[in-house]
Amino acid sequence: MSDLVKVTVDGVEVEVPKGTLLVEAARKVQQEIPVYCYHHKLGPAGLCRVCLVEIEGMPKLQIACNTQVADGMVVHTRSVKASKGRAMVVELLLVPHPLDCPICDKGGECDLQDYAMAYGRGVSDLADPKLRKPKAVDLGPTIVLDEERCIVCQRCVRFDDIIVRDKQLVVKDRGHRDIIATATGAPYRHYFTGNVTELCPVGALTSKTYRFKSRPWDLNRTETSCTQCAVGCRQMVDVRYGNVVRTMTVAEDDAISDGWLCDRGRYNFGFYRSGDRLVQPLYKSGGRFVQVTWEDAFDLWASALREAANAPSSVGAIGGGRLTNEEAYVLQYLFRAFGTQNLDWRAGRQRQATPGAHSGTIAEMERAQAIVIAGGDPGELAPVFDLRIRKAVFRNGARVIHANDADAAMRELGDGVERVALVWDGVDLDLGRALHERLNGIPNLRTYIVSEQPNARGAEAMGMLPCDGGKDTFGMFADAREGGIASLALLGVNPVRNAPDGGAAAQALGRAGFVVVSELFMTETAELGTLVLPAKAAYEKSGTTTNLAGDLLPLKAALAAPEGPLADLEILIGLSLALGIELPTAEEVETAVAQRARQTEDFNFGDVRFAPGYGGHTLSPKTLFDGGGTCAHDPNVAALRQTAEVHA
Repeated sequence: MSDLVKVTVDGVEVEVPKGTLLVEAARKVQQEIPVYCYHHKLGPAGLCRVCLVEIEGMPKLQIACNTQVADGMVVHTRSVKASKGRAMVVELLLVPHPLDCPICDKGGECDLQDYAMAYGRGVSDLADPKLRKPKAVDLGPTIVLDEERCIVCQRCVRFDDIIVRDKQLVVKDRGHRDIIATATGAPYRHYFTGNVTELCPVGALTSKTYRFKSRPWDLNRTETSCTQCAVGCRQMVDVRYGNVVRTMTVAEDDAISDGWLCDRGRYNFGFYRSGDRLVQPLYKSGGRFVQVTWEDAFDLWASALREAANAPSSVGAIGGGRLTNEEAYVLQYLFRAFGTQNLDWRAGRQRQATPGAHSGTIAEMERAQAIVIAGGDPGELAPVFDLRIRKAVFRNGARVIHANDADAAMRELGDGVERVALVWDGVDLDLGRALHERLNGIPNLRTYIVSEQPNARGAEAMGMLPCDGGKDTFGMFADAREGGIASLALLGVNPVRNAPDGGAAAQALGRAGFVVVSELFMTETAELGTLVLPAKAAYEKSGTTTNLAGDLLPLKAALAAPEGPLADLEILIGLSLALGIELPTAEEVETAVAQRARQTEDFNFGDVRFAPGYGGHTLSPKTLFDGGGTCAHDPNVAALRQTAEVHA
């Protein structure tokens, strides 16, 4: 029996799989059926009734969002009967709704506004007074609720229940007194709250960072990739008058984000116009920083490197996990051309980012029967990836095994499991290797490393690792403490804050000869630099990045940087000119990046080549809004940020 059925929608015949909802079948023939409560990621609800259609052979109108197609079904979405029914639903929704479109943040992209024009009646038969409900209700750190505007479609409630599984939002009261609220009365907060402002089809749920900032037609929109973690969600960046005013999901990004954003990716953009941004190269002279020109900065850096030319082993570079692929590739190319092999992207606890031959796609996580998690919490390191884990567990029945010991994990896993996902933070190499060795015989094993830095896998693939006797980060720091490092470059890293022993890192930088730091802000590491260079942030430059699954993702500049900062690639080009070292052309870099991003066979899970560094103090488990960089300088996330603690 065929798995396809034929259905006719407004005179157009289409074949769709059995079980397809009418609203989705209509989209196949580019016919819109209006919906409020329905969303393709949430499934049918059957609450609002605006999707009424006429089906031949059925005496009453049916809702397209909760009716499955049948072979030979003939559907009319624009018949007189369907149009009258839909118009009445729209009219009933408008009865209690305030007429405040001119001041509503949803104006210009409101479904109720659009459907009232497209399907509503010009004159209402009802003369009931408008309902009075609370306005501008502070729902939580990120959202303001206007209860008068709410049509109780329950998309937000169902998102909290079905996608996040947090179940904070509920409908309270009954009938015309229905309101959206939190179940306990506590503020609405988790890592995905901002998604409900996009799901809301009217202006009931609005973002605190965007309220009264702009109309959609006044925005310059750019599609790029989020660089707040290693997932690389596609996102829209909306800019007005040179300022980012909001970021939005890309609905078609099923393969990576599944159409969602975490709150850090959505709200962490206030730092771009922070008054604390570095905008001028700074050179430490007599224990104090003084401003210098870019030309002088490159000359000072090049002079320090030339003085160490006879001992290239005294030169090193650390960076890449927060750079683009192109910047990481040029960084290692330039310093290898100079003669040093002391290169590393690792400035924190993580030791490995590329999982090797069994690397899985993000979407494959959903199909796992069992998920073995080793090390840090994926929910803190890669929140949207963690939504895939929740989807696998709550929709598909997968088991989660938290592994601190390989043998215990295997006993808990048991026999007969054919689809296993191994999720590791890349820190404990022995544990990662042991788990992989024991799981290696499973037919459909997929491995993932959730990284501390967004482009850790890209930096690793681009060659930001020591070879031919070169030193890693900890080796360079050990040499520096003994006076063996004449020049050290740190691009976009903050080891004084993020290394396992920040004190030891600070001591090493204090004893290194000439320390160059490229940064957005004067971080703990930058304070110890000899030369501090202002760098552009992610929305201010273009290139590519590689996410935790190995997808090569584009970055596109959405925002003009303040006057002064340069992209790290521009900084490296300036240094190469000062040194007289010729770099590859842009086309050659693009080709090299594409080739290296595909090469994963050189890595083994828990690779023995990535020996652990020194021990010492360890940070408590990181939370999503930890960090001394962008989060610390962003008023948007001040209410969301938590502080990591240090334990002996």
